[in-house]
Amino acid sequence: MNIRVVSTITLSVAFVVLLITGVLLYATPYNYYVVSFHIWGAILFLGCIVWHIKHNAKTYKNHMQKRAGKWSMGLAIGGVVPLAIGLTFDLPPVSTVANFGYNLKKAAEPDKREYTVIDLSAHATSPKLHIFFKAGPEYQSAPQNLFLNLTYTSTPQIVVWMETLEGKYIDTLYITGKTSNSSYRSKDLAKDVVRRPEALPYWSHKRGIKSIDGLYTPDQHNSDLDAIAAATPKVDYQVTMSAPRMGRYKLMIEVNRTYDFNEYYSKNRFPDDAIYSGNGSSGQPSLIYESIIDSQTPGQHLFNLVGHGHHSGRDGSLYTELNNITTAKHILEFIVANVE
Repeated sequence: MNIRVVSTITLSVAFVVLLITGVLLYATPYNYYVVSFHIWGAILFLGCIVWHIKHNAKTYKNHMQKRAGKWSMGLAIGGVVPLAIGLTFDLPPVSTVANFGYNLKKAAEPDKREYTVIDLSAHATSPKLHIFFKAGPEYQSAPQNLFLNLTYTSTPQIVVWMETLEGKYIDTLYITGKTSNSSYRSKDLAKDVVRRPEALPYWSHKRGIKSIDGLYTPDQHNSDLDAIAAATPKVDYQVTMSAPRMGRYKLMIEVNRTYDFNEYYSKNRFPDDAIYSGNGSSGQPSLIYESIIDSQTPGQHLFNLVGHGHHSGRDGSLYTELNNITTAKHILEFIVANVE
């Protein structure tokens, strides 16, 4: 058997494998088989090169002793340096070729987006209700100044509760943490917490529990909401909870985010309102969504926007006029409930 012929043919095959898989890796998303073929092609190619150099050492040495051979080796090694500099500092045309391949790969990938799952279902045997909140472009506020050039962003406060078809409050199923225990902080470091009756006023009045200070919003000493409270995630999220089989009922959601002022709900819209203008962060009022759920029939249910709460939480009325509500409608793109 002529080993030189075998190695030459094998080297050619390995080169073709590397060429094809290299193009695929450059232009398409990750694929296990393409990567595997590329790795084994590289191993085969490397083995053939080592064998080829070993059995042609004299010829290789003669080439290196010649001026052309020395120049070729110097240029080959020196060519790595501008490539490394171009990739390190993102310089064209080196970076252009790399970025073009990256954009090709990303364009071919399916759209992916992470979401958080919050599981509040206490009993595994109980029917489960899943509510998915799709974050909209106004889900987070613009960065707010704190102190020493530090900033923070505000995320929505949300509560989910059940009502009869006639509108009688039944039970709260989920609530975000800050509203559940009034853990809002103030920019004024002298203040411990800030009470925000305007956060979710429609629900808090429906719940009907008045705190010592006369407000219906929960205070720090309440304990009935601990098991169903969770921090607001920064991304899309799903809440899973236990729901009784009780026929048809209303599933209600109230949503509110601070610092979402608009032309109508401006910082000086209600100068005599101590709550609205007192801390300067209320903005547009809470929005209320509802969906009619049939707990006996599995399926998905979209929520509809039906109104808003009082801008400073003075009462528990449902205000159906929405003409002055703008960006607050885009805190969430949609809300969907899935009944098992």
